[in-house]
Amino acid sequence: MLKTVVASRFAKPMGYGKTAPCLIGCEDADGKETELIVKFGAGCELKQRGLATEALVAMLGADLDLPVPEPFLVDVSAQFVATIPETDERHRRAKANARASLGLNFGSKKLPPGFSSHPKGKRLPGSLLPLAAEILAFDIFLANPDRVVANANFLIKGESVAIFDHELALFTEGIIGWVEPWKPGGIALLKNLPDGQRHVFLDDVRREPLDLSRLIGAFETISDVRLNDYRAAVPPVWIGDGKALDRMLDYLRGLRQNLDSAVKELRKALS
Repeated sequence: MLKTVVASRFAKPMGYGKTAPCLIGCEDADGKETELIVKFGAGCELKQRGLATEALVAMLGADLDLPVPEPFLVDVSAQFVATIPETDERHRRAKANARASLGLNFGSKKLPPGFSSHPKGKRLPGSLLPLAAEILAFDIFLANPDRVVANANFLIKGESVAIFDHELALFTEGIIGWVEPWKPGGIALLKNLPDGQRHVFLDDVRREPLDLSRLIGAFETISDVRLNDYRAAVPPVWIGDGKALDRMLDYLRGLRQNLDSAVKELRKALS
C-alpha cells in the first residue's frame, strides 16, 4: 500500500513551516526517479507518530477517493544527507532534520505544474462545492485542525484540488472538552471564527445544501480487514508500542459505525 523509495537527489526546501518539508528526487527499485515532498520525522511536532498519522490518513483518503497526493515511504541515508547543501537557514534546518531522521520518512508525490494556493476570501467555483463539503467533513470527522484559512493546506488548479498535511489529525487524547463528532455537541462551527480556527472551506460549504452520500458510501466500504491493512503498511519503527495507532484505528471503526449521527451533527453545526 505504501511504496518504498530511496532519497537520492536533494532539490530544495519547500515552504517556511516548522516541519521544513523538502522536494527530493527518490528512486524506486528499478532506478526510476519520482519527485516527492518529503517530511522528516524530526521536523514533525509529534515526531514519528506524526509520520504514522500522515500515512494512515493518506491511505484512508485515497480509498475514499479524496484528492490526496500519492503517499510513499522514503528511505533517507547518511550518504544522502551529506549531499544537502547548507547555503542558508532553510537548508541548514532541512539537513539537521534529515540527519536526525535516518531511515524511513513520509513522502507525497509532487503535484503537476499549475497548482497554486487559492486567494484568501475568493469563493470556490460552484462545481467544487461538493468536493469541498467532503473535505470539510473528512477533516472534522478525523479531528484534523490544520486546514484553516490561516493555513489552508490545499492547492487548486482549475477544477482540481489537492489536500495535504495531516500529521495532527486523529490526535484527541488529553484535549479538554473534546467529544466524538457523532455525539451531541461533538461538532461546533461558530460563525465569525478567526482565520486560525475557521476551516478553509467552511464559508463556501455553508452556501449549499450538504450532500455527503458519496463519501458515506465510500467510508462504509472500509472494512476491518482494510483497517488492518493500513496498520500493516505503517513501518513498525513509527508505531512504537502500537497503542496510539490502535486508538486511531479504533476511532475510525467507531466513526464508520456512527456515520449517520456524525453527518446529522455536522448539518446542525452548519445551520
